[in-house]
Amino acid sequence: MARKKIGVYSEDFSNNSDHQFIMEFGNDELVCIAKSAISDDIIAFELFSLDKGLNDDWNDIFYEIKAISQVFNFSYKKVTCFFNNEEALLIPEKLLTATSAEDYLSLVYGESTRHDVKYEKLLATKVFINTYRVRKAITELLSRHFIIYQTAHTYSTILNDVMRRPIIDPAFIKIQFYTSHFIIAVWKDERFQLIQSYRYQSAEDVLYYLMRITQQFNFELSEVSLEVSGFIDRELLLFTQLSSLFIRITTDNMQPVGVFKTVEGEYPPHYFTPFYKLTL
Repeated sequence: MARKKIGVYSEDFSNNSDHQFIMEFGNDELVCIAKSAISDDIIAFELFSLDKGLNDDWNDIFYEIKAISQVFNFSYKKVTCFFNNEEALLIPEKLLTATSAEDYLSLVYGESTRHDVKYEKLLATKVFINTYRVRKAITELLSRHFIIYQTAHTYSTILNDVMRRPIIDPAFIKIQFYTSHFIIAVWKDERFQLIQSYRYQSAEDVLYYLMRITQQFNFELSEVSLEVSGFIDRELLLFTQLSSLFIRITTDNMQPVGVFKTVEGEYPPHYFTPFYKLTL
């Protein structure tokens, strides 16, 4: 079942096939974004909660979203679909062949005939290829709904964002929070080390994974630069506990631009940053 949790629209939002349409498929969320072809601003944003089991029919989910979305049903010439799932690997480009990506994914996540394998070059580096799996049920629905669309993975957006920065701190960890999972990316001495998704139910789950990673890379907590964004409230226990452990903690805040200006003050400035960066 899909439920709309957030829906914000600019006053002049209307059907225009030249607008860019961006979707992100997550474990528990689906996001729809419309970006103006004229102003280049985000003019509509919708966040849906997906209450589904592993065997739920994506046809039903798409039908529910089409019924309640004010963005999804329009025609667009430019469509990008991001996949925010854990079945992704960074493979050195020199090791990638026609079959090796599927072999690596099968080795780590198990064999599957229900997925398509996708590839994506990182714009910020020529070293790695991001290869990931997508449910065939989703790609078949997208092919029926859109004349043409591009696919991408959320990991690539995170890596490109950080790797384009002129300086990366010697011990740097970036975390993006979602409803019931988070993504951690790690750099040591400006070298990329790890990106991975973890499910969580409590603050203790997050702290466990984070402490294990700091020990794995021999980080001193006082030297770690921890950057967080997404669904984390500065007033809640989790942020308080993170702040007590990591003295160099910051939030990745976005400027209130486009339609996000209408919710300024209602949500913290880092809440929509992961989604805004999908549009850059």
